[in-house]
Amino acid sequence: MRILLILIIIAAVFVVVQAQRHGCKYDATLISCVFGSSEEQPAAEAPADAEMPASEAPAEAPAQ
Repeated sequence: MRILLILIIIAAVFVVVQAQRHGCKYDATLISCVFGSSEEQPAAEAPADAEMPASEAPAEAPAQ
């Protein structure tokens, strides 16, 4: 009985730690986010292949 309780506590700690590392939300998608079986990126990270939005043109240097 003690071993079962220890395994449950270890699993709970693992889920909490991984959820914090991945930036998961504590809702119905928690387990899929923790184990990485979801195709979606975690909310805390931006996709690596996303393009940055075009910035405004740089200001011109003052004439000297």
